[in-house]
Amino acid sequence: MHYLFESQSPVLAQQTLGSVETLSFSGLGLTPIDCAVLSHVIRLCDTIKDLDLESCHIQCEGLQRLGPALHKCQCLRLGDNDLGDSGVKLASAALRHPDCKIHTLRLERVGLTDSGAEDLVSALSTNHTVTWLDLSGNKLGNSGVKLVSAALRNPDCKIQRLRLMDVGLTDSGAEDLVSALSTNHTVTLLWLSGNKLGDSGVKLVSAALTNPDCKIQRLWLMDVGLTDSGAEDLVSTLSTNRSLTGLYLTDNSLTDRCVPALRQLILNLPRLEQIKLEGNKFSATGEKKLRSLQERRPGLSVDM
Repeated sequence: MHYLFESQSPVLAQQTLGSVETLSFSGLGLTPIDCAVLSHVIRLCDTIKDLDLESCHIQCEGLQRLGPALHKCQCLRLGDNDLGDSGVKLASAALRHPDCKIHTLRLERVGLTDSGAEDLVSALSTNHTVTWLDLSGNKLGNSGVKLVSAALRNPDCKIQRLRLMDVGLTDSGAEDLVSALSTNHTVTLLWLSGNKLGDSGVKLVSAALTNPDCKIQRLWLMDVGLTDSGAEDLVSTLSTNRSLTGLYLTDNSLTDRCVPALRQLILNLPRLEQIKLEGNKFSATGEKKLRSLQERRPGLSVDM
């Protein structure tokens, strides 16, 4: 690519890369000069759709060099780079480009905070191409998730997959997210694992799934502090849901006490295909009772 850059020949660049659709540099250290070269090449080739730059040690200067080309990619992976709020602001500029094609934006563990989320959300309010947004592992807190929730309320929002794992969300902040999900009918996959929701937060989240227009098909609630009491509330809340196909409750504090409630939940959810319960505190008898439901529901997977 450095050679193509030095040649300054668009024809040569297009002939060399041919019909390449994916460029993956994941795990390789890229200097600001590398980023400038990469940007130049992407601008010359209209075939590149997927750009994977995860763990490339890219910081603000490198992202600034990449900026002019980012809007051309459909899938943009920038996770595990030390971008900080200012770097995410640069990435957000690509979303505002009138010819933006980005539909997948991966920004997990990039040092984004609640104050930096404002620029991203502002860009998302005008962008109608993003369908998959990953902000996991950033210190958003309740205030940052509140900003993201505002983007979900936009009637033109197209986000279908939303990953907010380990972002510092608590039960008190879950209210804003649930409120947004009650009006948003595009989200089908929702990851909330690793947040301290507790029973009260999970109850709020599950309330969003009672809306008959809710499209959420898979819900990740792993390691969120859920107990038997919360699981019983979950059963009560989800009893009318008709969209859920996957429920992931791994690494919580569930015991045999909630086995009857979970059995009822599994049998009541008509479209459920998979429920994950590893890392809880069930006895061998409790696990057996839950696994036995697979015999009554062909196609159902109960993972213990």
